[in-house]
Amino acid sequence: MSESEPDYAGTIYDCPVCGGNATIEFEDGATIVCEKCGRTKILLSFKTNGDMVTVSENNGQYYEIEPAVREALAKVEVAKAYKPEGIQKSLAIIAANNDLATAYNNSGREGLAENLASDSLKSISILFEGGEDVSEEYCDQASLCAAFASARSDYDLAQKIYDSALIDLDGIKSVSVASLKVKRGLLWTKRDNAAAETHLKDALEIIGDGDTTEYPDPYIRVIAFDALRGISGKKMDYDAEEQYLVKSIEERKRLLEQDPEVPEHRVVELVDSMGYYAEKLSRGGDDNLAEDLLKEAEGIARKYDRPQAEAYAVMSTIRYQQNMKRPLPDDFKEIMTKIIDTFAASPAKDKRLKESLAQAYMFRSMVIDPEDYDALVSDIGNAYDLLLDLAYRGDVNEMFLMSAARSYLILLNMKNPEKAKTVRQELNEIGISQKHLDTSARSTIGNSGKRTKVDYKAKVDKPLPGRRQKRQPIKKKE
Repeated sequence: MSESEPDYAGTIYDCPVCGGNATIEFEDGATIVCEKCGRTKILLSFKTNGDMVTVSENNGQYYEIEPAVREALAKVEVAKAYKPEGIQKSLAIIAANNDLATAYNNSGREGLAENLASDSLKSISILFEGGEDVSEEYCDQASLCAAFASARSDYDLAQKIYDSALIDLDGIKSVSVASLKVKRGLLWTKRDNAAAETHLKDALEIIGDGDTTEYPDPYIRVIAFDALRGISGKKMDYDAEEQYLVKSIEERKRLLEQDPEVPEHRVVELVDSMGYYAEKLSRGGDDNLAEDLLKEAEGIARKYDRPQAEAYAVMSTIRYQQNMKRPLPDDFKEIMTKIIDTFAASPAKDKRLKESLAQAYMFRSMVIDPEDYDALVSDIGNAYDLLLDLAYRGDVNEMFLMSAARSYLILLNMKNPEKAKTVRQELNEIGISQKHLDTSARSTIGNSGKRTKVDYKAKVDKPLPGRRQKRQPIKKKE
């Protein structure tokens, strides 16, 4: 049942008694109001699978009050009445049922939505086996059903859905099949196996070198390259990993040139990938190429006037300069303030942005006057809060969190011991003791190989893809 009553304003309902036009009111629940029959209470109940059901007090029968679901149900009835019988009617019913599944899902009835989508997948597979040309619809429906399964973290079922469809579709080389293969390939992050790599390479072979701007997702090659890069890294095939990274960057550049109006996150992904590659090149001793790449990334962000992308590009340059132990520019504080303002203004803060914003706060704290206690506490505290949130979500740069927490506690111990006590309690809750903090100062935790325990007491959100280490349980010494 929707919590937003304005959603129902102006919606015409069927009276549960006479079937005539009625309206709905919300006072101590939901009530259907009919000029002829008066008021009929709508009761809330639940199916065994947890799906919400609303029934009429008049006869105890199912009564739908969600406007979007009512509209979708009406479309299903229209599709069922379609004449003549045949493939077009079957597809119309499937399409209407998918709209209904979406409406159910949006109203909190995920189980009912998934069951409906699964029934449609069975219908399409029967049509396909009967010789009907429904491969595109088959791919779309398999993707929808796999998405429902993945949303429940049932990756085994998602894989089975993809694999079953791809077996049926074997030999068909179309954009839809290529997209399905890429989606199946992405499941390697949950179930790593050789089939994922095979499907990704098959998809790239189907796509070839052609223009993808008219594809449902023009970035299909990028997605495949990035997934193959991850698989190669996990297999410790670092040459292949670098080759796929370069291919991904070049493809992103090409797509940006073709469509300068792409969403900003696409430009962010490009410059961030370039910064990551520059970091790898520098570690390999190729600093000249690394610096050229960093300058190019900043130039791209400015050329296309993308402030957030520019902030990421500048952050990559600053990280590189810090690693090279180069002196800070005179206007460093102003640079970092601009970056912080840009990141903080983003309405959606994913893992990567939170991590970058935390690092920007830490960078700015480096040039704050040591006498300005409040400014130092504010910046380092902001960094700590962002990183602690990532730790609760299960994906944090361990060494970075240790560094921020240790600096924060040093400052709090000076003037705010009560707050310092609270921070130590927060850290203890995720398995970080003062001893861990002291050890981290000697660089024996995090990227050096030592690992500490994090005990997550509640289910955390799914971590976003990134290149940072996840925290792991500490191994006790024998």
